[in-house]
Amino acid sequence: MKLKKTNTEIINEIKEKGFCILENCFNQDDLKKMRDSLLDALNYIQPNGETDLQKKYYQVRNFDRKLKGNWYDIAGRDINLLQKLHSPSLVSIVKQYFNSKVIYSGRPCIGVYDDENIHLLEPHQETSQLSVDSLLFWAPLYDTNKNNGGLAVYENSHKHGYFDHTLDHPDGNKGWTKQYTHVSKEISSKFKRKELEVNAGSAVLMISSCLHCGYPNKTKDSVRITVCERFNPLQKIPFLRDPKAPLKIPFTGIDYNKITD
Repeated sequence: MKLKKTNTEIINEIKEKGFCILENCFNQDDLKKMRDSLLDALNYIQPNGETDLQKKYYQVRNFDRKLKGNWYDIAGRDINLLQKLHSPSLVSIVKQYFNSKVIYSGRPCIGVYDDENIHLLEPHQETSQLSVDSLLFWAPLYDTNKNNGGLAVYENSHKHGYFDHTLDHPDGNKGWTKQYTHVSKEISSKFKRKELEVNAGSAVLMISSCLHCGYPNKTKDSVRITVCERFNPLQKIPFLRDPKAPLKIPFTGIDYNKITD
């Protein structure tokens, strides 16, 4: 990983904008290793020797959606992906940002958004983590843009602390899940929405208080796949201070802004 910006430049940009795009985060060999690892798992579900990850995704989706979902669930445990997510260079940025010698893995996973666009999340902040504040790492394995979809951020939203979140979907019963919380449209409409275009090999590092969501994939038979992690500093982890505290801070029913440790 040979980033164009120094740790200090990255940290200052996150503090000012809420996020920073890390160019040259992964090289072509890194991308191939991660894509091939995900492809091998899909070919294990339905063996046929397909060599294109995007084509294979749709083959498995059409073959068995439950097994496709199982692939998604287990992908965050893939060592080939974890090695890239936990690179020394990236961890050093996080440690410097939080001025912490101890950093915890919050929730390594992949994001998968195909041409059905049914799994897009509404504007939200990264809650239900080990610590109050964390850094979200988001890296696409294919280019993200207005055709393939991508990540949208709400400018300056990180400067206002944590907003109230709800399990109620802004569009009523149209939401695909009630497992993830969102903010109301009244809150998100206060900020300018910016749809980021991030190429494969680059990544986004974002403070957890920055409002964000996905924007749709408009290309048939294309699938946007990202690798993600939430880095949590030792500081502000209630689980290690309060014997009654759960491992992860709850989605709702708690004021994040009042948690000091």
